Amino acid sequence: MSRLCELANLSALPSEGNVIVGFSGGADSMALVCFLSETIAKERILCVHVNHMLRSEESERDEAAAELFCQQRGLRFQSFREDIAAKAKELKMGLEECGRHVRYACFNSLIKSENDRILTAHNADDNAETILMNLAKGAALSGLCGIPYQREAIIRPLLAVSRAEIEQYCREEKLSFVEDSSNQSDGYTRNRIRHHMVPLMKEMNPSFIESVSSTAQMLLLDESYMQAEADKLLERAKVKGGLSAAVLKNAHTAVRQRAVKQFLEESGSGRLSSQHIIQAAELLENGKRFTIPSGKKVECSAGILSVQSLERPKPWRTKVIGEKTFLPNGKVLILQKNAVCDIINSKKINNLLFNSSFDCVTIYENLIARSRGAGDAFIPVGRRVTKTLKKLFNEQQIPLFERDQKLILEYDGEIVFAEGIGVAEKFRVTESSLYGVTVRIEEVD
Repeated sequence: MSRLCELANLSALPSEGNVIVGFSGGADSMALVCFLSETIAKERILCVHVNHMLRSEESERDEAAAELFCQQRGLRFQSFREDIAAKAKELKMGLEECGRHVRYACFNSLIKSENDRILTAHNADDNAETILMNLAKGAALSGLCGIPYQREAIIRPLLAVSRAEIEQYCREEKLSFVEDSSNQSDGYTRNRIRHHMVPLMKEMNPSFIESVSSTAQMLLLDESYMQAEADKLLERAKVKGGLSAAVLKNAHTAVRQRAVKQFLEESGSGRLSSQHIIQAAELLENGKRFTIPSGKKVECSAGILSVQSLERPKPWRTKVIGEKTFLPNGKVLILQKNAVCDIINSKKINNLLFNSSFDCVTIYENLIARSRGAGDAFIPVGRRVTKTLKKLFNEQQIPLFERDQKLILEYDGEIVFAEGIGVAEKFRVTESSLYGVTVRIEEVD
């Protein structure tokens, strides 16, 4: 039995469903398709060729060769034609990155059921080259783990098989395959690593490819553990609007950075650099803010790390009608009017009661509900001095991202009540008041 058959790994492949195989017609994909056709039912296999249209006649030759092989083997075949040069220019990507982006988009378009899988022919040499490339650019532990065996619907069965073992398998099976002339060019970063760096490493250690694969597996175990700890930290740190800075600060730096990175990515960060992660960690201490690639801002306010749009929510204003008013901020305002004697009988008079109730003799039918505005200021109940809403929000440690959505009740140009602060001293309920209105703000079901 060949080494390829011993090392090929189909453990993640379901027992049913379509097997979508990236099929360039080169040695790697030719070996994978041949191995699969002898291992699983042929009717499950769909060979997919993506013609990048970069090498004119050679690209046409490769597509024709791939289709002919499938016809001879009784395998389903589908091809896509994509002008990668034009696409890369349109998307402002390099040719390699754009080609990869387009290939996977084509593969994913063919998935029809939860058991369908995409198989690619990445091998151990590809993995070593990727690790060296990531090392040269600067990478976290996840980057030094190399190419994952499985990511969502994508499986790479030949990841433990070297290129030499694949070529040996092709000779044994008498498989002819196409050669991509661009693989000989040093114009691509991966090719320079393949042609120059890897041979030097093999001079130092003839088993370099196997050693890198072994190291990557050990690092992957470490990374899996650290990521699991980061997942736990994320769950502990989750609060309304973001993550608790206090919980994050108590965690180990390595776990905290992973948790923050995951949080930013899930919040639509765009492509992050290590510097973004460092900046986010620094926010936990300095409370500043910075912009991430997606154009959003990351900030730490009132002990909450959050991701917010750079655009402030539009100001809103609406007339209060009756006991229940649905507000533009997605909440509902409930005003409960009672005789003050009833309030006194049902609840102990205390600062909390008076802080959420206002005297309604003249203003109950003339209230305006709105968001905060520039220069807002008033004297809260129990205080003797006028303070700006900004200062009051700061004192109450209300996060910046919540402030534009806080409810302000206004009567005749004056603030009666501010959510998170309370009632204005001028409008407070006293024991001599006839009627009081208790304010409640609830989320809309």
